[in-house]
Amino acid sequence: MNWISSAVGPAVEQFAGVIRLDFSNALGRLQKQSGATRIAIFIVLFGVTAWLDLAVDHNLSLFPVYLIPTLYSAWYLGNRWAYTSCLAGGVVWFVEDRPGWYSYHYRLIPYGNLAGRLLVLVLIVAIVNSLKDAFQDQYEAERRVVLKEMEVASEVQRRLLPSRPPDYPGLDLGFVYRPARQLSGDYYDFIPLSSHSTAIAIGDVSGKGLPSALLMASLQSLVRTNLAMREGKLSRFATELSECLYEQTADERYATLFLAVVDTRSMLLSYVNAGHNPPLFFRKWTLSKQQSASDVLDKGGPPLGMFRRSQYQYGQILLQEGDVFLFYTDGITDAVNRELAQFGEERLRESIGQSLSLSAAEICQRIREHLQTFTGTTPQWDDITLAVMKVKPEFSELVTRESAVSEPSQSPRSPLGLTFKSDMRLSRKGTERNK
Repeated sequence: MNWISSAVGPAVEQFAGVIRLDFSNALGRLQKQSGATRIAIFIVLFGVTAWLDLAVDHNLSLFPVYLIPTLYSAWYLGNRWAYTSCLAGGVVWFVEDRPGWYSYHYRLIPYGNLAGRLLVLVLIVAIVNSLKDAFQDQYEAERRVVLKEMEVASEVQRRLLPSRPPDYPGLDLGFVYRPARQLSGDYYDFIPLSSHSTAIAIGDVSGKGLPSALLMASLQSLVRTNLAMREGKLSRFATELSECLYEQTADERYATLFLAVVDTRSMLLSYVNAGHNPPLFFRKWTLSKQQSASDVLDKGGPPLGMFRRSQYQYGQILLQEGDVFLFYTDGITDAVNRELAQFGEERLRESIGQSLSLSAAEICQRIREHLQTFTGTTPQWDDITLAVMKVKPEFSELVTRESAVSEPSQSPRSPLGLTFKSDMRLSRKGTERNK
């Protein structure tokens, strides 16, 4: 018997849990229905109940069945419909019982029976309404607490991110940050490294809501406190970050990151791309009649925290007067309009290509206006973050050539255009942890 109990007990509990979950989901779906739909359901419930009461044997009382439409109306339609249900039930009982009233010796007895049943229904409605009000008050109190905590968390997150672009010699910086919810998984930062160098970071954490916001805060701390970045060793920097996030996060959690270190003295930009959208790079050809061209910066490796140990390449490029870099998250290119068409990278390129003569802040504003015009009234479903860096003309004399130098590597090229090598190669993060 013990063996049967131990074998059957968990199965019964699991089945009961599934039933409770399905019932709860059904009640939740009813609450989300329109008012007309809920009224129609009530009419059907009461009509079926009244028909059964009039059709079955007179000696069989179906009074308890009237609790179904009464409780439904009290919970989903409010007091007015609940008391209307009680009154309608009283009318049905009067019509059904009236022919037999002659058999009573005292006329008050049938009236008393009818009044008693009505009183019971009214008391049940009052109790249900009291419970509903108590539940709603408790829900609202808990909701206010949660909203307050979310506001505090959102304020803390905003303080972790720059509130305005910094002023660095030789660089014109601007950014746009528009979270889809109170908490965001997007990350951007401007990190001063020395009097002549600064780092620009932009990233995106998988998922949404509070878990992503917490991981974003952890990523911000890891980036700012990493010594390899301050020493200019960007490949080691990305590897160390990936290892830390791999150990700290769940299987399905990871983050993409693009980090650029700009030396304003030599006008050299070094970068590493950890699975992020490659920034758009526009170069103004001042010595020829060619129009401005765009390119991407994609040297790096896989997203941070996806594999146990990954290797990354870094790239370098010499800056020239008028160079424009756009760092962005996929919330921009994935934004959709009413026809569910995406804004896309091509529209983003066109927005920048028409604004190269503007300042970084004006470029950001122009992109924001184009995006708003495209999406219209379509709700924003993903975080939108972009940063623009433009090389000021007063530093053009520091640049004498425009060749790009990249770190030697034996790593193969991936089909996606990112150069990386992982110790586990195609092994997924969850698979590695289970070994």
